[in-house]
Amino acid sequence: MRATLRYVLLTALRDRLFAVLATLATGLFVAAWVLGSATLVEHEAASIVLAAGALRALIVLGLVVFICFHVQRLFDSREIEALLARPMRRGQFVLAYWLAGAAVACLLAVIPIAGLFLLSPPSLAGLAVWSASLILESLLVVALALTISLAMGSAVAATLATLAVYALGREIGFLLAITGSQSGALQSSGAAAAWSDTLLQGLALLVARLDMFGQSAWLLYGPAGGIGDYWFAAQAVVYTGLLLVLASVDLRRRRF
Repeated sequence: MRATLRYVLLTALRDRLFAVLATLATGLFVAAWVLGSATLVEHEAASIVLAAGALRALIVLGLVVFICFHVQRLFDSREIEALLARPMRRGQFVLAYWLAGAAVACLLAVIPIAGLFLLSPPSLAGLAVWSASLILESLLVVALALTISLAMGSAVAATLATLAVYALGREIGFLLAITGSQSGALQSSGAAAAWSDTLLQGLALLVARLDMFGQSAWLLYGPAGGIGDYWFAAQAVVYTGLLLVLASVDLRRRRF
């Protein structure tokens, strides 16, 4: 696993992943500060919220692109066949590459955390919870990108599919809130609407509620202290484990 970790980190350095994302994060940080200063009220709060959302999206996008294209490189060079020909279980291979991707994710997470710390958010406890949720979300995204890219074998298709699942996870809470507020209208509007509501409820069980991660309100007001604010940790553990198991099972069924 050490060799895999070293190889992935060297690949990230060779691809200038850290340098490019640090440069883009600096630009987004400055843009968020300028846009926040242009608001009529709550200038600092607006800057913090804009910076938090933009930097989180940048880290997720960078991780997805890097993981998907790195796996594609393994397929193109047939290096994956050489690795799987060694006395290594498929689960060990998946775990080794997830740990390597997790190390890259933790290093990248330092960029937005340090940027937000410079903005001095009102709640340091909220910043700590937000930072922990960002790291767990990044680890979940690494597992998602690794699983999809190993299954599809195409960097572009895997990138788009991963981003689509991520966007669905981010919006599933909003969709559930809409259907919940209109439950009576849906029941009286016919079978089609009822089936769509049932489908959405079932989909919510399969997709992680990513809207619970990285809430900007934590940075301003701190965590509320209830179990709902920390539900993201359980989701990260469960869904990351399920994705790694799914990737291992998929590799066992394939022949190289």
